[in-house]
Amino acid sequence: MTDPRIEAAARALFGDRVDASSGTREYLFEEVSKALAAADAAAWRPMSEAPKDRTPIIAKTRSDVFPESSNRSGWNGRHAVIQHGGILDDGFDMGWSVAAPVGYGGMPDGWFLGWQPISDFPEKEPLSAPETITIPEVRNDRPIPEIGETHS
Repeated sequence: MTDPRIEAAARALFGDRVDASSGTREYLFEEVSKALAAADAAAWRPMSEAPKDRTPIIAKTRSDVFPESSNRSGWNGRHAVIQHGGILDDGFDMGWSVAAPVGYGGMPDGWFLGWQPISDFPEKEPLSAPETITIPEVRNDRPIPEIGETHS
């Protein structure tokens, strides 16, 4: 099955010629595939150009950030929505954090291959913290088992 992006781009560029013969079709799809791959590669911008104002972006981590033996190797080669915490008045770089409430942050530019804007992100202004934060009551009256211990 052909990638729908390749077929749509080929039809937009070459119209009915895509259906001329299987050889022509394969050639046009191959050329369009090369063009789309080049465009996709060029779409990754250098991290030095990324906004550092809490604007969410999509970024791709390098494949060698953590050794494969590390419990954090799952971050290697991943796409993630991240945002930068900003540069403090004293010049301290807050680094990148995952744009989700997972508590993982402080990642340096060097961890990433590049970034792309999230074009349909509805918020144009940087997010600000509310004046008050309401924390819901959490109830856990069951004991937490130790590693290797089981409870029924």
